[in-house]
Amino acid sequence: MKFSRSTTYGLRSLTNLIIARANNSSRVKSLKIIAQEERISLKFLEKLFAQFKKADIVKSTRGMHGGYYLSRNIKEISLLSVLEALGEKTVVFQCVSKEGKITCGQSLKCGAVPVLQKVQIAINKSLEKMTLEDLIDL
Repeated sequence: MKFSRSTTYGLRSLTNLIIARANNSSRVKSLKIIAQEERISLKFLEKLFAQFKKADIVKSTRGMHGGYYLSRNIKEISLLSVLEALGEKTVVFQCVSKEGKITCGQSLKCGAVPVLQKVQIAINKSLEKMTLEDLIDL
């Protein structure tokens, strides 16, 4: 499993938002400032945050002091939900679905299937268990 640049930039920008909130009384931060601090294209960030907003990871406020803020506590937003919001595929094997179900016709002949299922399920459980809080607790 290899994550895209969108995911890397998305996680960096969310971390920036989290740290800004922890260090400042304001919970709202503009994308322009995040883009400058993280050295990410503003247009690219706008696309990422539109996806985050659609997935209810962030909310926005308009106006002179407008910007984005997290929609929920960082302990309630899983890394899996962030990855899914950005369109990442967390499926590692072609023959096993995200939920660990067999998706090929060779399952009766393939001795690897039980192991592949366990790996896929473990990955998804790990990503579901990890939250945005883990980004700053490392």
